[in-house]
This record gives sequence, C-alpha cells and structure tokens, in this order.
Amino acid sequence: MNKNKLSELVRAFLSEIGYDMENAVFQKTPERVASFVAELLENSKRDFRKEFHTYKTEIKSDVVVLKDIPFFSFCEHHMLPFFGQMYIAYKPKDGVVGGFSHFVTLVNVLSRRLQLQERLGDEVADALMEVLDPEGVLVAIEARHLCVEMRGEKPMGSRAVTVSARGGLGELQERNSALSLMGIKE
Repeated sequence: MNKNKLSELVRAFLSEIGYDMENAVFQKTPERVASFVAELLENSKRDFRKEFHTYKTEIKSDVVVLKDIPFFSFCEHHMLPFFGQMYIAYKPKDGVVGGFSHFVTLVNVLSRRLQLQERLGDEVADALMEVLDPEGVLVAIEARHLCVEMRGEKPMGSRAVTVSARGGLGELQERNSALSLMGIKE
C-alpha cells in the first residue's frame, strides 16, 4: 500500500468536502489516516495457511467450540466498521485439531479487509474445512454494523447474526446442537 498516494487522496477528499487543509489542525490528518488504513488492512495480505497448525491427537471430542472471538471488519458498501463476536464449532476427524490461538489468527486475517458479514462466515468455514479436514464446521457471527447505525433509521445496538455450516454440522440436529453450545439463537 502506497501511504504517500493514500495520504494525497485523503487530503483531496477532505478538501473536496470543505475542510481547509491549510488549517494546522488538519496538517497531519491525511498521513494519520493513511497509516491507520494501512495498519487496519495489513492482515489481508497474510496467508492463514502458513500460520494455522494442526495436531494429530488421540482426542475423541464430538465437537470443539470456540466462543466470543472478538473481531472487526469493514463493510464493503460504505467502508464503515462492523464488529462483534465470532463463534466456531468443529467436529474433529481422526483426532486432528487446531491450536486455539490459530483460530483467532484466522479470524483476524480474514476479517481485516472490505467484507460482508455473510462472506466472512463462509470464508472462515471454508478455510477451516481446508486446513482441518474435519467432519463438519459451523461459524456463527453476531455483529453490529456502523453502516446501519449511522445511516437511515439509526437503530443503535441492533445486531446481525449469520451462520455458515459445512459437512456434518450443516445437518439440522447437529447444527442446532452446536448453536446451543454457542449460546446462539437463530
């Protein structure tokens, strides 16, 4: 990402919407915004496959659930943040599990880009199917969207819930059981 080019674009944008860019208050704003954007979106170039490690174990767990993984992302329609909690359940196959911290890394890598909540859940579910090869995966996301809260009717605090299921956890009984463990009501 070219921070100088981004800074120039921010300066032009602020000027176009009526801010005096000669005012001392705004002198460093374009550079700050460019650095901020670069920092927020830097994870989008990382390859989660290189960082997600699996382990062959003797574990016979029916399902593994990770709850309340905080995340933030950016609405691709308005470039405003959405943020909340992600819940992940998977059924290990042949004792293969992933380290818990690797799930957080995966969420951070896939969420730090312009995104839709529905696609984010699908991408996490598909990535876990790829790296874990489990019997099934279920990803639930509960998030607040600033593009909803700051525009139109402004329903402060409303949340969207999406669910992406793959394999055995896509079957109704298994899906409902996993959602219950997560404390999610569809």
